[in-house]
Amino acid sequence: MMKINRSKLVAIITGFISILICIAYLLLITVFDFRTFLNEKIISLSENMAVIFLEIHNLFLVLFY
Repeated sequence: MMKINRSKLVAIITGFISILICIAYLLLITVFDFRTFLNEKIISLSENMAVIFLEIHNLFLVLFY
């Protein structure tokens, strides 16, 4: 069996940890990017709802006042 000295073992462990951090970072960025996409859809939906509410409110004022 091949014997690995201490410096090579530390290098392998450090490389493995850095790859794990990289993967975790990419997953977090993907999640936050998806949340931004959803927030844009929700914001545009609320703006449309505000216009609809304003139109209904104006119609109510015209009909009943």
